Amino acid sequence: MKHWIRANYHLVILLVSVIVLVLSSAALISDHGSFLEKFRTAGETIPAASLSKEHESTSISEALEKLDHPVMWNSRRDGASPFVSRLYLLKNGILLDPLEQSQPLYPPVPNKWLFDHGLDYTDVRILERDPKHKGFTVLEEFLAGTDPNDMTKLPPLRTKLGYSETDIHKNSYVFEFVGIEEIDGRKEFQLRPLESLPNPSNKDSKGNIRSDRNTRSAGLGASIPGAEFLKVVEFKEKKKIINDTEYDVSELVLENSASGSRHTIIKKNPSREYQRTPIEIMESVQLHYQLTGATEEIIPLKMGQEFNLTSLDKKYHETYKFHRLSKEGIVLEKDGVSHTIKPVLPVKPSEPGGTSPTVTPNAAH
Repeated sequence: MKHWIRANYHLVILLVSVIVLVLSSAALISDHGSFLEKFRTAGETIPAASLSKEHESTSISEALEKLDHPVMWNSRRDGASPFVSRLYLLKNGILLDPLEQSQPLYPPVPNKWLFDHGLDYTDVRILERDPKHKGFTVLEEFLAGTDPNDMTKLPPLRTKLGYSETDIHKNSYVFEFVGIEEIDGRKEFQLRPLESLPNPSNKDSKGNIRSDRNTRSAGLGASIPGAEFLKVVEFKEKKKIINDTEYDVSELVLENSASGSRHTIIKKNPSREYQRTPIEIMESVQLHYQLTGATEEIIPLKMGQEFNLTSLDKKYHETYKFHRLSKEGIVLEKDGVSHTIKPVLPVKPSEPGGTSPTVTPNAAH
C-alpha cells in the first residue's frame, strides 16, 4: 500500500483537494441563507439598551435610503464647487476677494452689482461689453438702472444719440428796425433785412415770390413777411441822452416760434452806440445714432420734425420730436416730456486704468 501511495502520490493529493473543496462549498452554501436572515433581523434582535445614541437616530433602512438618494451639490453663480472657491483676483500683487473689496474694480460699478448679474468681473473691459447683444454696454445698463440680462428692459434709446457743433446748420438774419407807422390805430413796425429774403409783396408775372431787401411791416403778434419763424411779441418805447443829444432807442422783441428764444433789436439811430444785432437761427441738425454692435445712423432733422429710434432687434421703438436748441443742447420731446441731448458724440467708456487683474484660483474656504 505504501508502495502504491508513493507511486501515485499526485493522485492522492488531487483526491484530497477535491474532497476539501466539496466540503467547503457545502458549508458556505449552508451559511449564506442564515447570514441574510441575520442581517435582515439585526435591527430587531439587538437590544435597544445596547444601541448607542447614534444608532437610535439612524436605522439601517434610513441609511440605505440615503445611499439611494445622495445629497446633490448645487452649483453656485460665483463658480465655487466643493473643492474650489469663487475666483479671486491678483491686482498690483495683492490677492483680492471681489465681494469683500469695498473699492470697485471698475468704477463706478460696484463689484456686487457685477456679481449679482452674473458678469465676468475678471474681464478688464467688462463695462464695454454687451453680453446679451441688446445694443447697450454694461456701463450704460448700470447708469440707466436696467438689468443687462433682461431682454425686455432697455435704457432710453435717446441715450445713444449724439452730435457735434458742426452737425448744426445755422443761418444769421439781420434786421434794421427803421420806424413805426400808425394804421387804423395800431402800430406797424418797419423792418428792413440786410440780406435778401422772400417778399410776399414782390411777385413776378407768373406769381412767384421774389427775394429782396425791401422794408416790410409787422404788427404785434404778427410774423415778419419772408421770415415767418420770427414773430413781433413786444415793443418798448425808450429814449436815451448821449452827449447831450436825445436818441430814440426803442426796443422791438422778436420771438423764434420754433425754439421760443427771444431777440431784441434797437431802433436805428445815428448815435455811435447803435449796433445791429444779428439773429442766429438753427434751421436743421443731424443727429448720430449708434447702438452697441450696430453701424452708425445719421438722422437729419428740421425744427419740429418727428423721428423714430429703433432697438437693435427691431422689436421696440421710441418716437421723439425735435423741439429746439438750448444752451445745454438739443431739446427733444416725447409724450410731453423734454429731454436734452448734449453737444457731444457718444463716447465709449475708457479702459480701466491700473494693472489688469489676473485670475488666480485658490483652495475652497
